[in-house]
Amino acid sequence: MAGPYVFPREQWILTIANQTGGAARSGSWLGLAKYTRIGFLVYISQGDVATTAITVDKATASTPSNQSTGITLRNWWKCEDTATTVDTWSKGASATSITSSATGTGDSLYYVDVGADELGEHATAGLYDWVQVELGASHASNRVCVLARLYDARYPKDVPLTALS
Repeated sequence: MAGPYVFPREQWILTIANQTGGAARSGSWLGLAKYTRIGFLVYISQGDVATTAITVDKATASTPSNQSTGITLRNWWKCEDTATTVDTWSKGASATSITSSATGTGDSLYYVDVGADELGEHATAGLYDWVQVELGASHASNRVCVLARLYDARYPKDVPLTALS
């Protein structure tokens, strides 16, 4: 998928297409310069007990310049499908990586919310305002997909549709 992108307020973006294969995957770099928050919805359909690591990286530009991997994820929730419990969303503890369920069956959802104010500033290159989600290697029969949602426009009247590549 081509990228990186900057979109108008409150629009879902497919950042990792629905796929299998087991290899690690990186989503498109998404710019937060005109937004205060981004949410990533990660879908994993398990065909095997292998887990998948979910991380979010930050950078100061879309190239990605001054990349910092595995930022601390303070606000994330999971809804893991297990045979013994009712599917419910539960908040996860702060961590630099989320490990998906290892049940081997069912569908699991993870929602990660990141505020632009959580990204900080590079010592010499300015604000970190580009992010991407990464999924670690897993089993070939596990299907994954990631959607992102940019929201809370910094300048609500001035958010034009723009795409950068």
